[in-house]
Amino acid sequence: MPELPNGGAPGLHAALIRNTGYLVSRLGMFASKRFAERIETVGLTPRMWGALNVLDAEESVTQHQLGKSIGMDPSSMVAAIDELERQGLVERRRHPTDRRAHALHITDQGRETLKRGRALAREAQEELLAPLNADERRELHELLLRLAHAAGAAGGPPKVS
Repeated sequence: MPELPNGGAPGLHAALIRNTGYLVSRLGMFASKRFAERIETVGLTPRMWGALNVLDAEESVTQHQLGKSIGMDPSSMVAAIDELERQGLVERRRHPTDRRAHALHITDQGRETLKRGRALAREAQEELLAPLNADERRELHELLLRLAHAAGAAGGPPKVS
């Protein structure tokens, strides 16, 4: 690997590493790419993986509720659900109380795919967090969750000051 000015690593020039936002952005791109590459092997995208996790936890939700839970706009949500349904991972059923809506349910095949996807996600996470010990991992998770909540990315609207 060629040495960069000021001892920086590729993509991490010393002039850039002073900026926390840049580091978070670069790490996010790296983590997202590795995660997506892994779960693609079971036919999922990150959004599809997220949808299956929510459906597994909630049993049944409307398309609107699911989109809101994973931060996906309605137009993208339809395509993602269509693909999950095409793969046999999710099924639409009549909503028990709202005739205008469908309830989404994860199938047994969806649970099996999710199980494999979760194992791959753990591998990606282990690779990403390998330089950190258990306490550092917990602290990083807590800090990231606090930032996500403050930014409105972990549910609820962003806080405006």
